[in-house]
Amino acid sequence: MSKIELGEVQETLLIPLYCRAIESKKKNPKIKDEEAVQLIDKIDYDFSKFKQGKGSMVGIVARTSILDRETQNFINNYPDAIVICIGCGLCTRYKRLDLKNVYWYNLDFPDVIDTRNRLLSKNNENDPIFNIAKSCLDDTWPKDIKELNDNKKDILIIIEGVLMFFTEDEVKHLINIIKTNFIHQKVTIFAEIMHTIPSKFTKFHDTVNKTNATFKWGIRHAKDIEKLDSDIKYIEEWHYYDEFSFDDSALCHTLGKIPGMKNISNKIAHLEINPSN
Repeated sequence: MSKIELGEVQETLLIPLYCRAIESKKKNPKIKDEEAVQLIDKIDYDFSKFKQGKGSMVGIVARTSILDRETQNFINNYPDAIVICIGCGLCTRYKRLDLKNVYWYNLDFPDVIDTRNRLLSKNNENDPIFNIAKSCLDDTWPKDIKELNDNKKDILIIIEGVLMFFTEDEVKHLINIIKTNFIHQKVTIFAEIMHTIPSKFTKFHDTVNKTNATFKWGIRHAKDIEKLDSDIKYIEEWHYYDEFSFDDSALCHTLGKIPGMKNISNKIAHLEINPSN
């Protein structure tokens, strides 16, 4: 068993890891992450405290399904792109996708990257998959992207399970880091967005409340993120409730039909930053 030491927010990375593993063990799983199954058996941690997190389970399965699908679609369209996974945690998405000729960067705090380096490996040692041990609010992380100035490469940035733990000023700072460093090409962003209401009630969240992390930010509508910076553009969004049709839960079906309820759930926003325009 491997003992890990993580900061308060970093500890939340174990929630999606656990949920992906539990879903993967089902007879007919909606997602399949064998790496997650192996990892929860390797890590010395009391995962049982997340066992009652039914809402988190359904949400993370939906989130994973959306991001796997849309990331693969992006790669299919831009097979030579750069993909940057901000707040990567122990995400294993790159192992589930056909990466074509993509350069894949995982970015997270040093304690998280140290954990990744100990527990996760590439499919092949020659794969262009790299880890950056920095906070995404550190202005210098883009300099670690070797292909930064290759204006022929399209950029996809995935921000999953991160923004709700930031203040609004920190969200603005992250946007500014991206737009001031990736100035030669359009940047596509897939960002998980939390609504204002749940962002105020961490204590009622069915898994995060088992940690010392606290939600700090949410917005009423994903399009409202355009108000934070004139260079960011909202394109579309994918609601978790739209993925719940494959779930057996009658509650999910019922809640998804209540006006406004879909918008209050988390969603993935498809955004673009193109400072040259």
